[in-house]
Amino acid sequence: MNDILLSIIYFFYRIVPNYGVAIILFTVFIKLCLTPLDLKSRRSMKRMADLNPKMEELKKKYANDREKLNQKTQELYKAEKINPLSGCLPMLLTMPILFAMFGAMRYIANERLAIQFLQMINGQEVVLEPFLWIRNLWMPDNFAMSVMPDFNSLRVIDQAVWERVSLTIEGIEPLVFADQAAFHAFIDSIPGILDLPQFAEHYATVPQFSNINLLFFSFSVFVQMNGYYVLPLLCVASQYLSQKLMPQTANAAAPAANGQKQPGMGKTMMMLMPLMSLWFCTTSSAAFALYWVASSIIAAGQQLAFTRYFAWQDRKAAVAKEVGIK
Repeated sequence: MNDILLSIIYFFYRIVPNYGVAIILFTVFIKLCLTPLDLKSRRSMKRMADLNPKMEELKKKYANDREKLNQKTQELYKAEKINPLSGCLPMLLTMPILFAMFGAMRYIANERLAIQFLQMINGQEVVLEPFLWIRNLWMPDNFAMSVMPDFNSLRVIDQAVWERVSLTIEGIEPLVFADQAAFHAFIDSIPGILDLPQFAEHYATVPQFSNINLLFFSFSVFVQMNGYYVLPLLCVASQYLSQKLMPQTANAAAPAANGQKQPGMGKTMMMLMPLMSLWFCTTSSAAFALYWVASSIIAAGQQLAFTRYFAWQDRKAAVAKEVGIK
């Protein structure tokens, strides 16, 4: 799956030689391919939402009989020919693509960061991948991140990546590691390299904003910061909007013992998904955050289009029923 996604991204990059634009085009392409599944899922969710009045009646009628409520709920689903899981299944089918996309973005980011770092330590001009306000697309959009990766970020890049990308850079000796120990020796030499004066500008922090301690972590603001935390915040906003526009289905669970309704899964997801997107987009490359924002915005636009389409179908069905057309 990763290879397929990467080949599509590289295809768009050959058309428009800017990875930011290529990722947006890729996101549009993937969302269009998944539109039939999305439409099926949203149609099922709408049908569930249309059952809300009947579900509320059942809850009131059988408030003190959970077993009877479950029985009548299943009878209602059967009568309306609705499978409550049918709305979730298409969404679950799209989840592997999200995880594969995360892997593909991590692969490209590691590859590009290794190239940039090798260019830097060999005295060559570092070719960054800027996009709008972001100075390096392969680093997080974050004022607490430098334009170039730190030692810990470089350490997670696989040995094979270093060897492969070294072959693509003219004017440097290809990296060949005899064994894992030789690779570790190269990685362990990196902190000393970063301390050299010619690299200081890439990792200099603003003195009054160095080592700011919060409850569970500390951070610094870099002179050459990579971004302004725009994409992570846009991720939260776009993800919340996308969730908000989804039709809300009735909670099939029985009322709690005190007579109050139990919170539905919809409210939990409304909070969980934006928070999850904030975490991923804060810690991942700006490239992945850009994909997530574009995907959420497109999903919100699709939901608006689906809503109008379903409303048109309802009006059409109402007119047909009024004139006696089955």
